[in-house]
Amino acid sequence: MKYLIFILFLLFFKEVNSQNFINNGSFEYGGPGLGFWIDGAGYNYLAPPYSGSTSAGNYAFTTNPQELNNQFFVSGGDHTSGSGIMMIIDGTTTGGQQRFWKAGDNGGGICNLSIGQQYSFSYWIRTVSNSVNGNADLADIGVSFNNASNISLSYGTTLAPIPNFGWQQVKYTFTATNSCVNIEMFNNNTNAIGNDFALDDMRLSKAFVPLDFTFSLTHSNCSEINSGLIAMYPKGGVEPYTYRIIGAQAGIITNSTGIFENLAPDSYTIGLMDATGALDSIENVTINSISTIEIQPNDTSICPGQIVTLSANGGNGQFLWNSSNPFEAGFPNSNDSVIVNPTINTTYSVSSAVNNVNLIYNGDFEIGNDGFGTVYSFLAPSNPNGAQQAYGVLTNPSVWYPSFTNCLDHSLGDGTGKMLVVDGSTFNIGNDAFWCQLVAVEPNKDYLFTYWATSLTPSNLAQIQVKINDIELGFASVPNQNCSWGQVSYIWNSGSNTTAKICLYDMIYAGLGNDFAIDDISFRSQNNCENQLTISMASINPSFDVSYNLNNCLNIDTVYPILGPNFISGGFFNSIQTGLNINPITGVITTQNSLPGSYEVTYTAEVCSNFVPDTITMNLYAPPGFISLLGGDYNCSIQDFNPVLINVFGEPEFTIYYTINDSIQQISSLQSNISLGNEIGLYSLDSITDQFCSNTLTDEIEIFESNAPDIPNIVGDSIICINSTANTLQISNIQEGIRWYANSELSIFLGDNPSILPNNQESAMYYATHSVNGCEGLADSFYVHVTACSIVIPSAFTPNNDGENDNWDIYGLDSQYPENIVRVYNRWGELLYESLPGTYSSKPWDGKYKEANLPVGTYYYVIELSSQKEIEPINGIVSIILKNN
Repeated sequence: MKYLIFILFLLFFKEVNSQNFINNGSFEYGGPGLGFWIDGAGYNYLAPPYSGSTSAGNYAFTTNPQELNNQFFVSGGDHTSGSGIMMIIDGTTTGGQQRFWKAGDNGGGICNLSIGQQYSFSYWIRTVSNSVNGNADLADIGVSFNNASNISLSYGTTLAPIPNFGWQQVKYTFTATNSCVNIEMFNNNTNAIGNDFALDDMRLSKAFVPLDFTFSLTHSNCSEINSGLIAMYPKGGVEPYTYRIIGAQAGIITNSTGIFENLAPDSYTIGLMDATGALDSIENVTINSISTIEIQPNDTSICPGQIVTLSANGGNGQFLWNSSNPFEAGFPNSNDSVIVNPTINTTYSVSSAVNNVNLIYNGDFEIGNDGFGTVYSFLAPSNPNGAQQAYGVLTNPSVWYPSFTNCLDHSLGDGTGKMLVVDGSTFNIGNDAFWCQLVAVEPNKDYLFTYWATSLTPSNLAQIQVKINDIELGFASVPNQNCSWGQVSYIWNSGSNTTAKICLYDMIYAGLGNDFAIDDISFRSQNNCENQLTISMASINPSFDVSYNLNNCLNIDTVYPILGPNFISGGFFNSIQTGLNINPITGVITTQNSLPGSYEVTYTAEVCSNFVPDTITMNLYAPPGFISLLGGDYNCSIQDFNPVLINVFGEPEFTIYYTINDSIQQISSLQSNISLGNEIGLYSLDSITDQFCSNTLTDEIEIFESNAPDIPNIVGDSIICINSTANTLQISNIQEGIRWYANSELSIFLGDNPSILPNNQESAMYYATHSVNGCEGLADSFYVHVTACSIVIPSAFTPNNDGENDNWDIYGLDSQYPENIVRVYNRWGELLYESLPGTYSSKPWDGKYKEANLPVGTYYYVIELSSQKEIEPINGIVSIILKNN
């Protein structure tokens, strides 16, 4: 049973978010040549500036109809944004359905559409005339479609709305019968009065197709029961899809591919959800099983001279023991149980002659358009316009397209059977398969792929290419006689593949002819189901598949043996060296009462009536630890604390885990004496690891800050203005023994006063230390940021070349306003000086004009502070004066 759940907003979502195939449908990029063309008689383009009047057939692209004709056109904005461009037309009086809009840059239509896809063409229209007296005065818009079928006016009317109704949408739907479709618009009203309108937001998009899907499945094979496959092929909806299957054994499985492999025989509910939340599902999709062949015994080991009886069950109950490897002379080819007595390792094979079923789902098409994927368009129930790259699933090709021959299908041949009827593609886009299906396969097996084909028209016979997993098997022409079915076969070896993606392509791209039918697609294994077992000869000195971890620690309490799948039970354990507490039956080592060392453990078991030992080496290590924790005293000679030293034992490399003032630290070393550093604080040990073991540590030591000179606390202004009189930096907690430095290495000495005057030209970091009795402690740092605060504009200067005040220097201008421009004018408004942006300080005004000194007097200036003028400019006067000696 199939059911569909739709999200209520799906139609709207699809319409709004689908691709618009019309370029410049909003007219924002201009007129003809950009997405459309106009070649109708009587239509003439008006270019701005507009005169305020129009004539019949005039058209333009602008934001307001009234600026074209200020007497007879209404005022208003476009439909897109209210302030954008629209197409405005003064209705033509020329008859003959003259085209005022043709889709495509040159009017040649819109291409790259999908044949068989339903599309929606829409536009918005309003009447711009204020002289409408009735419907007879309204524009009557006709739309012509070429290479389209099922054309329908689905919304709106052909008449433009009356002026008071504003913008109205008109929508058509159609089915594309070619990859290129011509759309043309014309006005059936040729009256001169009122027949004026505006167009906007032309749109061509895929019409909504409800979510749907089909599927194929492969039943379990006889070699592996969990080998079923379900593949889903979506149709419609909105990508991306999420696929899901639900089975009693598999539970819920989701993915984004729609391919589910390695499925157990079961009844499944399968489905998918698209990007809008729409759901589609199918219940009771059943994967069946073919009984696998089981062998008794399984792979086994025997002693020399031992006889083994081999038997099989499962399959279809008819077995054939048919081979041994290496070849064993006289091996019985029998369907009964067999008795063997190998002398070397030998593999025996048994097969069951089961029916090799067709792995293709719906290969005869009797359940219709189901079970395969395709890029061709499904047209049902007919293809009346002969659309290319299209197909149908039906009983009679001539009913689908009248020019096709009246043929019977290959499967039944009685007029009731179905076939795949194809009108071949006229172009190759690299992946235009007309039929694809995914099936599960067994590795390293041969498969026979076959199909039956017939031509339906006599011209340009189709050539069918077959690919599996994108590798070509070959291609063949369909029979040259209509309704004469011919079979094509290929052998394919699966190799390492577990799936086969089988696709059929038509390699002829002619528009005339190139029409055919396909039926009875088959894909069958060429091998019987089989299974095998290997009998191995027991070794005189076998490995009993038992081991220990090579390196172990005494503080883990117990060490367990590792028993592999080939372990032979019933033996006993023993240690060659003393000091190991080992259980002789289980091999479990108890570290309590065991000593560290390297041990050889033997496991002895009976093999073919002989007791054989197997020796395993393992090591026991004592956990690491520490011997001493020392250090932390202050040492004035190196102006630092002695480091905290820990002395440890164990197997290097060592890693010490500890905390300093609750901050987690770790340090690694190949040496047993390890320095933890000399940071002030409490050192608490946590744990230690060496090359093999780990151990906890519980000890601590503290370095007291009071042992060292106090750290100075620098106070002062952290921000000062450039060239300003700065305040000194002071030490708040110490009065003497202060030393100032300019770098963190304390190598650039600035002085030993209690305070220091910072540089007022550039920002800098300052460091201060405290010394007691010649011992210098840790430094404090303080950053002084020098910044340009406000600009200073002198009201006068003396350009007499005496080296003082010769230029009109404006302090802080360039640093604070890097886009500034300074201009100086005389009293008549003549420009005497203009600076380049942001460079006034490098070439200030020197009181000259064209290299000549200007007279004493008052001049006017304007200082622009930003290029965009978002900051108000500064205006004022500056005087050139004589300097009094």
